[in-house]
Amino acid sequence: MKPHRQAPAFTTIIALVGLSLSLLSAKHLDAQERVRAGYSGISGYQAPLWLGIDLGLFKKYGLTVEPILFRGGAESTHALSGNEIQFDVVSPQPHIAADLSGADIIIIGTYFDRHTYSVVARPGIRSPQDLRGKKVGVLSVVGLNQIVVATALRHWGMDDRSVTLVRSGGSRDRFTALQNGLIDATVLTGAFVERAKAAGLPVLLDLGDLEDAFPTVSIMTTRSFQSSKRFVVRSFLQGLGEAMYVFKNDPVLGKKTLSKWMRTQDTVLLDSAYNSYAPKISLPPYSQVAGIQIVVDDLANTRPDAKGKKAQEFVDEEILRELDKEGFFQRLQKTR
Repeated sequence: MKPHRQAPAFTTIIALVGLSLSLLSAKHLDAQERVRAGYSGISGYQAPLWLGIDLGLFKKYGLTVEPILFRGGAESTHALSGNEIQFDVVSPQPHIAADLSGADIIIIGTYFDRHTYSVVARPGIRSPQDLRGKKVGVLSVVGLNQIVVATALRHWGMDDRSVTLVRSGGSRDRFTALQNGLIDATVLTGAFVERAKAAGLPVLLDLGDLEDAFPTVSIMTTRSFQSSKRFVVRSFLQGLGEAMYVFKNDPVLGKKTLSKWMRTQDTVLLDSAYNSYAPKISLPPYSQVAGIQIVVDDLANTRPDAKGKKAQEFVDEEILRELDKEGFFQRLQKTR
């Protein structure tokens, strides 16, 4: 009987030890759940990331996400490779280039798998042929803007050397440079296209009308981070996935977030940005292999180590498929 009388005390000790370990574990997990996510530009296609932060959707799945604005994909690629950020939400061209050099970066999803850009010109440029020998403003002579210009030129049957690419800053800077006649054309998206139209600037091509698949916005992390922090990657995809669903289906919340992060109250521009992006979001955000291959093949024009590479080598959507198989995306339609 004596041992029996001591059992409750022993059980209590075990329970207290277990509780202490649980608290220590929870504290440890909490420290691991703080991550940084990079994005580039404020044109609007970053809306799911912004909305997920505004509505606390990442916190719903156990993450505190700090958004970091970069001037371009090359800068954020360096940060991702160095673990200064744990996720990047942008076009993957510089990331694939870095991966070829051993950066360990993988694409874990793509939520814009079509072009969202338009080619806009200054007054006096009436047709694509008028661009021959002219200056086209881009964020960088490598990367998304450059691929958009190359795609447009191929569509028009023109050689890449038909125009001169000029570094002209972000969308706002390029729009201003175009208005001031410092460049002859540029690539713009969302609200900036509407601004260009209102200013009387000719839109030579909306690349969204083309059939080409293209990863305008992919979700990226590193293989090492996914391997060691699988639950964090899963949670990030859940928070971002729910934000995509809300953005696609709730114009009021969507435009509220766009207004905050794009720093504008212009309802015409907000309507344009929302209508440009919301319908084009792919959910679940699977990457189209054909679009990734376009990026790889473009790199092969200047990098021998990209020749013969297949898109699948740069994509790992195992966790995304896992969530889809479990019915996560289907449940969003019932719970929101």
